[in-house]
Amino acid sequence: MLKLFPYLLLLFIFQCTTIGFHETKVREGISFGENANFRVCILHEPNITGEEIQNLFLAWNEELSLYNLKAEPIVLEEMERPGFWGTDILSYLMTLPLTKNCDRLVYLKGRTWGDIAFEVLTLGIFAGVGVKLEVQGAVEGRSNTRGYIKAKYISTIQILFTSPKSTLIHEGYHLLGCGHQLFMKECYEKIRDVKLLLTNPDRDPNFFPNITTTGRKILNRTQVPIFPSKD
Repeated sequence: MLKLFPYLLLLFIFQCTTIGFHETKVREGISFGENANFRVCILHEPNITGEEIQNLFLAWNEELSLYNLKAEPIVLEEMERPGFWGTDILSYLMTLPLTKNCDRLVYLKGRTWGDIAFEVLTLGIFAGVGVKLEVQGAVEGRSNTRGYIKAKYISTIQILFTSPKSTLIHEGYHLLGCGHQLFMKECYEKIRDVKLLLTNPDRDPNFFPNITTTGRKILNRTQVPIFPSKD
């Protein structure tokens, strides 16, 4: 246990940006099959540019190339944030169905004066008691097909611990069904199993499938839960 302590400490510190530590030899021993693409539909705040979106996906796709995968961004629309907190964004996303051109749905959160004030507050709390309150992104756990990331930030604490690119890579693993673990073996196996579902006869051929962190298979869009808006 003492030998694992440095890894556990690092995982706690970097939990916002890592899904686990890579195991190259383990990964190279797993067959991820042929190249496959999946479509990620994007909703984004007005202050996020097309170039920023492309740069985010370039970084994500570099990571996905380890598994012979590629994420294709499809920008749906620019829109104001549905609420200040991440839970507000996830709640909104849960009211949206995946359209026929979307395998995953991601909201790109920008940076407002309210965000800056909150960053200053969380930086003070972190400096005072060592607790990091700010959340950079999340994926809903019912189907692991919808999530958000904070795509624009500059605060000191964020630069120290994460970046928009690393946040998208992190949440991208959740969008492929991976949970949190110390090492990546379980995640590699999950991605392999998700890709094996591409040959499942019950799969909608126009949908990239998923296996949730609880093991539930998502083979078509009708299995993606939708919760009506409370408004």
